[in-house]
Amino acid sequence: MTLSGNPPRGIRNHNPGNIERSRTRWQGMSPDQSGDPRFIVFSHPVWGVRAIARTLITYQDDRHAKDGSRIDSVRELIERWAPAHENDTDSYAKRVAKALGIGLDQESVDVYDYATMRALVTAIIGHENGAGPLPGGAWYDEKLIADGLSLAGILPGVVHG
Repeated sequence: MTLSGNPPRGIRNHNPGNIERSRTRWQGMSPDQSGDPRFIVFSHPVWGVRAIARTLITYQDDRHAKDGSRIDSVRELIERWAPAHENDTDSYAKRVAKALGIGLDQESVDVYDYATMRALVTAIIGHENGAGPLPGGAWYDEKLIADGLSLAGILPGVVHG
C-alpha cells in the first residue's frame, strides 16, 4: 500500500499500536531505530500487529488490573495499554468495547480467541492512528492483520488452554 501525504506516526513506524521503546528486543524491529526517539520502528507492519497481540497476551497472562485481579475486561486492558496520565482512557476503552460489542467491565475478554484479538487489535490501530484509507477506515487489510496474529500465535479455530 502506498500512502500519500503524511500518515500518522504509528503507520510510518510500522508500529500501529505506538509501542514505546524499552529494553525489549522485538521480533521484526527495524535495525535502524534512529527515526523515532520514543516509539519502536518495525521493518514491516505485520511485526507491529504481532507486537500489539503479544503485548495484550502478556497483560492477560502476566499482569494484574488495578484491583489486583486478572486483566480480562476492556477497561482493564486499555487502562494498562493507554494510561490515563497521557490518554483519555475512558474514551479509548469505550471505543474498543463498542468494537467488541461488549460492556466496558464485562470480564470475559479472552485474548487467545481469534475474533476477540482481531477486534482488539483493529480497534487499537484505529484509535491510535485515526481513520485509514481502506474501506471502513482501516489501515491494513484482513490478511495483514491475520498474518500478524498468526506470528503472535493467535490462529482462527485454535483453542488455547
